[in-house]
Amino acid sequence: MAKYLSIVLLLCSGWVLAASGIKDPTQPYQSQNTPVSQDVDKKAVFNVTSILKKKKTAWAIINGAKASVGERVEGAKIMRIAYDKVLLDVGGSRRWVPLSNKSGLKKSR
Repeated sequence: MAKYLSIVLLLCSGWVLAASGIKDPTQPYQSQNTPVSQDVDKKAVFNVTSILKKKKTAWAIINGAKASVGERVEGAKIMRIAYDKVLLDVGGSRRWVPLSNKSGLKKSR
């Protein structure tokens, strides 16, 4: 009798797991390969408020975020940081964004 009861419980637990949507852990993981969208509005406004340079390292404050060469800010990749402007790759086209005069900071070498 205990043998039949354990079989019934085993079968019921299988139905419960199947109905609840729990996946079989022995099956390989199926990733959802959804590409990350890198769509950037080519007319997006970028505001460079500060440029900080120290020996071979440079950072820029763009739209309130600190970033260095190679990093992305709001979808635009920083290609180069000069003492008074930043070169951004925006959606495949490159453009220089000058240091804003509204920052209250002065350019320094």
